[in-house]
Amino acid sequence: METNPILLSSPLKFLVVDDSRAIQAIIRRAISKCGYQPIEVQTALNGEQALDLIGTFLPDLVITDWHMPKVSGLEMVQAMRQMGHQKTRVGFVTTERTPALLNEAVANGAMFILHKPFDDAELVAVVTAAVKDLARIAGDIATATSEAAPLAPPAAAPEAVGNLKKNADPVTPEALQQQLSACLGNLPFRLIPHEKMTIDKLTPNILLGLYSASERKGVYAIGMLDANALCMVGGGSARKNPLDVRAAMATGHPDTVMMDRAHDFLKTVAECLTQTSGEPAWEIVLAKASVVKNTFSKLAEVLAQPGNRSDFRLSIPGYGEGRMAFFVMPA
Repeated sequence: METNPILLSSPLKFLVVDDSRAIQAIIRRAISKCGYQPIEVQTALNGEQALDLIGTFLPDLVITDWHMPKVSGLEMVQAMRQMGHQKTRVGFVTTERTPALLNEAVANGAMFILHKPFDDAELVAVVTAAVKDLARIAGDIATATSEAAPLAPPAAAPEAVGNLKKNADPVTPEALQQQLSACLGNLPFRLIPHEKMTIDKLTPNILLGLYSASERKGVYAIGMLDANALCMVGGGSARKNPLDVRAAMATGHPDTVMMDRAHDFLKTVAECLTQTSGEPAWEIVLAKASVVKNTFSKLAEVLAQPGNRSDFRLSIPGYGEGRMAFFVMPA
């Protein structure tokens, strides 16, 4: 099915690395089906050729086979990182299924691992997900330069409610992005703010964290990770095999390691809450965290809270998507 082209202000660059020219052609076809225009695609027959190209071509996404002559796909990615191309995105299209090796690919920043044989639709989906944010940024630049909007009048000063400004973000996207980066290391992820967590979107099990503040009685704030986000954050922090993480997400039952790592992540979010509390002297800590059912009576009440909340969708290539939210409770 043909899709309308997505016009960009600058080309998206792809490097296809495979010792089979037939597979190269299939991957090129899938890239074109993503609908982005313009694009630039270069090819290499092995990792050695790819490394010669990367420094000058500077691809946005490298799609590589694993087993190739001279330099394998994994060796190529490791060399890329050593050469300073830390942010170059990489995906594997391979027959390799050894868990330890796949884990090593993820640890080196693989955004997806697609096993051969595959169909075009699968490859189009993972490639689109891997570059979607880059394409959107390019499209936004094109729109901004072609349709300059008048400057908006200055916003009125927000009303203060307790110790937090009305409708302020208890956890800013920038602060949470920083904590997730520290937690997930070089594992690529996307954090999409302002997608409201509602009762109908909850997984059966939720990791619920209660935060206390030194100068306030009772619960200061509540953090929620649905089961998917719990498995992704916990599994990603532990560098678990994506297959194991997806299996835990499918059942809604993370293992002990995932639970411990997700609990540690909630602890670090207390620092974000301290930064935005408006009270520098306050010490905010995670007092308690536990898994509850989505039928827990207080969840619906908290989720209905209109202001002083931060909602996020988390996407990790190879794992999936999950949701998290943080709420400052009324004084």
